[in-house]
Amino acid sequence: MTMPTRLWNLLCNLKLAIWLASVATVLTMAGSIVMIKFPKTFGSIDQMILADWFARFGQARPGLSWWLWLVAGAVLLLGLNTLCCFFDWLLRIRARWRKSGEYLIHLGFILCLGAFVWGSLAGSRSEGNAIRVGESLPLAGLLPGHALRLDTFEPVFVGGQFSDMRSTLTLLRDGRELRTEVIRLNHPLTEGDLIVLPATFAQEAEGFRCDSPQGSIELRPGSVLRLPDGRVLRVLRFFADVRRGGDGRIYPVGNEVNNPAFELELLHPQDGPWRGWYLLREGLPAPLTAAGIQLQPREPLLRAISVLTINRDPGAELAKIGGILMGLGVALALLSFYAKRRRGDRPELD
Repeated sequence: MTMPTRLWNLLCNLKLAIWLASVATVLTMAGSIVMIKFPKTFGSIDQMILADWFARFGQARPGLSWWLWLVAGAVLLLGLNTLCCFFDWLLRIRARWRKSGEYLIHLGFILCLGAFVWGSLAGSRSEGNAIRVGESLPLAGLLPGHALRLDTFEPVFVGGQFSDMRSTLTLLRDGRELRTEVIRLNHPLTEGDLIVLPATFAQEAEGFRCDSPQGSIELRPGSVLRLPDGRVLRVLRFFADVRRGGDGRIYPVGNEVNNPAFELELLHPQDGPWRGWYLLREGLPAPLTAAGIQLQPREPLLRAISVLTINRDPGAELAKIGGILMGLGVALALLSFYAKRRRGDRPELD
């Protein structure tokens, strides 16, 4: 037997597949313990493609990542073994056509593995993309000329517990609408190799609910309060946290509600307009008090912000084909198994 023949037989050997799968499984089980103990190294492994993780963390900490290199090698060799088995079946398809289901599973696995490797090398992942209702998020780094617009967003709570997130997204290309879709957990928006998933949501204050002689009112940018004497109070801007500089000017410092402030404008048909800042912790400015305005802050008005994970996976379509082939292969293998049992080709199972 020649050396190429021996090598081919080894690559097609079922025992080799069992050994490779066992090695990959044992290393993964042991490595999962290492990942838990070293979150700084492995905490971001699911937030970037593997090629980027290996470049940034794997090479910097070889003492911690060596097992992952071995797992990758074992899985790739398993893929090579499966590919060789598939070609070996093709060479003998006339005699082995009844095993088509099993080898469709082989082919599906090869395609899924190839898709994963392709995506890990050429794909990209972007997390923490916060977007508010009505805003557009450019996809310049992922899909030049495209953007996402958030039309509606609704976090879903059942029994007081968070359950789901529903976002209506519109994909734009050069300002033109391509498609609109409602996404939720495990139901992403897909367009070619672009995959958009809801990750989480945040809340930010957009104004305050206040008590007044007219009752409870909501103040946010754009709100207008008409007073009995004809004056009009307009809300120009709102910041959740500000500081007053040494020059007396107001500077926003953060999004957490700490020292909230409104920029207001008071208009009167006869008097000149007044414009200034109302820091809720300091009380109403004198011009507003003199105008008879009474406001008692009660609670911030919160709006939800959708946080998206946006991926580009060039192997997505290939993986879909692989999954379909594996499903067909399982169905054919089951049909073949029970057909053989009906003919008596297989012994009955106890």
